[in-house]
Amino acid sequence: MSQTFGDMLLSLFVRCSDVALDYDCVIFGMNEKKVMDETIMHLFQYRAINPKEIASEMKSKIKENIYLYRDLVRAQILHEITEIYVTLLPVV
Repeated sequence: MSQTFGDMLLSLFVRCSDVALDYDCVIFGMNEKKVMDETIMHLFQYRAINPKEIASEMKSKIKENIYLYRDLVRAQILHEITEIYVTLLPVV
């Protein structure tokens, strides 16, 4: 089953850097449980952290930092528009 752009905008994500990990990785899922499961699996596969050893506070930190992808896209667009505006303002 392929994913449409609309599906992607409705997906959720977590950034590893937001949960106190020192690298840039973004994990996506269609619901909160999927994002949690994928993040825990990622920690196991790439950071050698045993899922049974992940503390409840780390799980809470992951849960607190799950965002809607659409909000990220919106924030990036607003940031780009602001940068363009600030750059062009002196010209106008």
